[in-house]
Amino acid sequence: MKPAINNLIKKVLAARSSTVDLYPPIFGLVPKVAPYIESRLLGPLLRRMIMIEPDEARFTQGYFLNLNEDITDNAQSVVLPIEMIKQVIKDSPYRMAMDRCLCRVAHDCKDYPHDIGCIFIGEGARVAVANGIARELTLEEALAYVDRGGELGLIGHALWVEFESYVWGIKDEDVHRCLDICFCCPCCCTAFNLLRNSNYKKLTSRFRSIGWKASCDDEACNTCLLCVKKCPVSAISSQGDRLMIDEEACLGCGICAVNCPNKAIRLSLKTPLKGGIKDYFEQGGLTLDV
Repeated sequence: MKPAINNLIKKVLAARSSTVDLYPPIFGLVPKVAPYIESRLLGPLLRRMIMIEPDEARFTQGYFLNLNEDITDNAQSVVLPIEMIKQVIKDSPYRMAMDRCLCRVAHDCKDYPHDIGCIFIGEGARVAVANGIARELTLEEALAYVDRGGELGLIGHALWVEFESYVWGIKDEDVHRCLDICFCCPCCCTAFNLLRNSNYKKLTSRFRSIGWKASCDDEACNTCLLCVKKCPVSAISSQGDRLMIDEEACLGCGICAVNCPNKAIRLSLKTPLKGGIKDYFEQGGLTLDV
């Protein structure tokens, strides 16, 4: 589709202060439609609607980052995920935030507050402020926003979703100039709901860890199984009196370690970190300018 026509469609569909309440119900549909993403009949249509196909032309991807410093392996002298998020925010010329999370509003979340939404960085994000659904942040405000997300036990998620450019009204020529930093809860996050309810590999491969994985100290674990219940992607199971963590499925989000009463679970870096968050968004040739 020609950029001029596409931009006109985005302008019409973009959320504004007067229409933003129409969008949470759409977000709430995700768990219901996700099981059909891999179906032979509806799958191709749904995959095109959420813009993950054709695979070679779509760049949607996300990386989960734990925001709690206390649950990482202290023996590893590496840059912590929360610091990586703060660095990309510091490097950006523009920052704005939505002061409510549409995912939590959609599911009427009872466990986490609704009033901490996403931070968008980069010049492409200005349109959301112009449309009255977000406010510009100072650097200090943005960094405090990240700290609050960690204090609440939320999960950092650096995210670039092509479909959302229609929700926010980001023009085609500006989509590479915007990055979404989400503060996700394990229960309501749209990405987690997609991963939980769909086994479509081309979708699940687009959302991943930046290299951190959970591991359990068997001696400290009392097999209360709280982590099994809390894991947003069912990567943890029990086998007798031992926990089993599927390292391939683990996203390194840290929600299991945050909720472990015995501090038996820690996060360890299994693959070397790249230079910064933006370096991860190179799948299919995507180059961010944020």
